[in-house]
Amino acid sequence: MFSKKLQAARWRCDEQGQIYAPEFGDCYASRAGAWGQAEQVFLEGCDALRRWQAQTRVRLLETGFGLGVNFLATWDSLRQSGSQARLHYVSVEKHPFTRDDLRLALRHSLAQAPDDRRLRLSALADQLIKPWPPLLEGVHAIELNQRVSLTLVFADIVDAIAAIQGPFDIFFLDGFAPDRNPQMWSSSVLSQLPRLAAPGAQLASWCVAGVVRRGLVAAGFHVEKRPGFGGKRDALTARFPGAIRAADYPTAAIVIGAGIAGASMARQLARRGIAVNVIEQATPGAGGSGNPVAIVRPELGAIGNPVTEITAAGASWLRRWISHQPDRVPHAWCGVLRIARDTRKHDKMSQLAAIASEDWLTPFDITSSAPLCGWATAADGFFLREAGWVAPPALVKAMLDHPLITVKSGLAVTSITRHGQAWRVMLSDASSIETSLLIIATAFDTGLAPTSVKTGRARGQLSQLAGREDHPLSMVVCREGYVSPAVDGMHTIGATMQHDDEDESPRRSDDVENFERLQRLLPGFASDASQLSSGRVAWRATTQDRLPLVGKLAPGLYASMGHGARGMTTAPLCAEFLAAMICDEPLPLGREWVERLDPLRGQ
Repeated sequence: MFSKKLQAARWRCDEQGQIYAPEFGDCYASRAGAWGQAEQVFLEGCDALRRWQAQTRVRLLETGFGLGVNFLATWDSLRQSGSQARLHYVSVEKHPFTRDDLRLALRHSLAQAPDDRRLRLSALADQLIKPWPPLLEGVHAIELNQRVSLTLVFADIVDAIAAIQGPFDIFFLDGFAPDRNPQMWSSSVLSQLPRLAAPGAQLASWCVAGVVRRGLVAAGFHVEKRPGFGGKRDALTARFPGAIRAADYPTAAIVIGAGIAGASMARQLARRGIAVNVIEQATPGAGGSGNPVAIVRPELGAIGNPVTEITAAGASWLRRWISHQPDRVPHAWCGVLRIARDTRKHDKMSQLAAIASEDWLTPFDITSSAPLCGWATAADGFFLREAGWVAPPALVKAMLDHPLITVKSGLAVTSITRHGQAWRVMLSDASSIETSLLIIATAFDTGLAPTSVKTGRARGQLSQLAGREDHPLSMVVCREGYVSPAVDGMHTIGATMQHDDEDESPRRSDDVENFERLQRLLPGFASDASQLSSGRVAWRATTQDRLPLVGKLAPGLYASMGHGARGMTTAPLCAEFLAAMICDEPLPLGREWVERLDPLRGQ
């Protein structure tokens, strides 16, 4: 999305101590208690306890996240039930809270929670607040633990509902009252529900207005009133036709390639209980994923630029993933200073900064760059606060470290053929493996699959520079290339890009090119090119539109390829995107991304 600036929610307490929204003149929940309303109106209204026991996964869509009371109550209900079901909770919010305001408002609300639940709910609230995203329009996918995913869609409800991909088993309709926020209950929203509803889906709402009941009936729901809560006579429940279907997860998969694309793909499948065999012709991370340092940051472009959107979402996704195991992957979210290559590019970034939240992107000028990062930059630019660097080999290793993942190294794939409902993968040791789910995640097209895709091939060489104790660089600085802070005593500078070049040897001429690149970033940081030592040579898989190739090639055959120079930023999120697509779960990006990333686009 990334089209306009979000207006953050504001909250106040009225004379009775109830939290309300001044813009709408309405309370965030029943005056009789937010937590009681969540339990009686929404969870009981959708027969949630039965769902937890009857289904292996539950997909829930809410209109109006607010303080997150319904989400926290739902999470707590699932935990207390003892069920092993996986919860995919998607919620739309036009005016999200900042992290600090959410913390304060929830603290006030939790003080009114039932005594026997307050401690549990407070612990869950802390887990919600920690990964809370910056206020950027768009989709923010958060993996809270192995069984609970929260996807927040910060956007106008009409735009958001059109972008969401179903199906969903439960709906919570929980916006402000129709006379205060009519768009939330409009036919534009209600008419989308049949597209999003799974067979037997259930819906609950505190609102029983006639316009809402008629809209749901027109959408194909069977609507009933049930006892209300807190002095309100009625609440609403509705059911979509059809029988509830059990989740049809694959049990096993093969992933070809153990770079960042293959490793993250294997991890997201294993997270869903799918056993994965990873086939790698060399060793994990042997290609571009073996560089000592990779920069993880959004690629700043014009408003509405798809590359900007996917890299912003990808950087946030990886940041949250690493937060669950910070000691296993060397990294630093130290921030990135981004300099534009020309005035036109700078103006586009300025327009983006004008609609972005300040905790995500802010302008800086030359005079402030040295205090920010340790050395004066070559030009003005923009500061990306939630960006930094990771160590790719450690990241790949951490992703592959799962009891359901088996890595077979040193084996090349010699052929891929279709046999009935399965794919047969022949290996260089004359063995074979069959599977109903095969993902090609090599950097370059093997040409072995019946349906294949093509990527470009670009050589890149890094250079390194010994760290300066007198001027330690505290942040990444980017322009056409980048320079990292000193990691293990060395700055990494890069990278060159040469097409149709298969030279595996480091070249001194490339070090000179990287020195010139460094001069355009931090003039005078190194005195001459002789101070740079040659770094690693690797090849990037490129695409014409700079977007990766992720999606379905044929029944049971998928690809995650062409991540180019941004693989560490895009591949982990794309793995979740593809795993969700395969398992019929809510997508961590808008549904337009199915076409945008289609590996067969343009063919």
